[in-house]
Amino acid sequence: MHTSQALRSSHFEYRRLDPGGRVAFSAFCADYHDQDRVGVVSPRLEDGVLHTAYALLALTTAFYDVQRAAGGDFFIYPQHFAIIGQDPSAVSPTRDETDRAEKIGIATGAGRLDLTLDEAGIGGSWAWLDVWPGGNWHTASQTPAAMLKKVFDLHINRLFWPQDFTPPHKQEPESTNGKTSNGQLPDYALRILKSRLKSVFYYNTSSPTIEICADQPAVEIVQFSIDKLPAPVRQTLDQDADPPNSPALESYRQVSVNDFLEDVEACFAA
Repeated sequence: MHTSQALRSSHFEYRRLDPGGRVAFSAFCADYHDQDRVGVVSPRLEDGVLHTAYALLALTTAFYDVQRAAGGDFFIYPQHFAIIGQDPSAVSPTRDETDRAEKIGIATGAGRLDLTLDEAGIGGSWAWLDVWPGGNWHTASQTPAAMLKKVFDLHINRLFWPQDFTPPHKQEPESTNGKTSNGQLPDYALRILKSRLKSVFYYNTSSPTIEICADQPAVEIVQFSIDKLPAPVRQTLDQDADPPNSPALESYRQVSVNDFLEDVEACFAA
């Protein structure tokens, strides 16, 4: 529980970009509750680590603020989940994800890597962001529909999603006898997500609406997280660049739940 000791809410500042100006945490995360289930969809292992780390740390700090306010000792982690893309060619429909020692084909910027679902494999970098324990690391085929289904299955209500990770145009299902095809979600999932999701953020976006400015303690934790990525992935990053100095910025585009569901409409059966 390193972040509960190292971070405080004063280490984060929130700014609106439309129009500009500093805002409170509540403007970034309205109606926050310490039981919120936060999900980061990371089509490649490193995507969420590189683009949502400060948001995760800020939300984790808000979670621990609630625990500290309650008084007494605590040993608890927030309900934060990483949903990581598997190389579609490596996905087995009968794979038991609970066998976390088995290597599976994970999509990364260095190509497919056969990794385990533990801290030595995919989890080390996420654990540093307090996305822990290992049961909070999940995989799904690297397609919008498969990863959205995992969002649905995990009862996520605050979602971080890469802006350019959208499905193709709506496809007609191959059959209409009550079963879905093309990996689509059933129509009832759309209705449930409309009521379950509280907020959606697009990350790695060209048109951000809000940003987080993080101080040095958070910057150091994020660098530790990046250092825990598998060596082939780290080699794809700009190793000549110096680690960011405090403060560091991370930006997102906050969209309405309805707009997000329209963007991923093709993931649902007609």
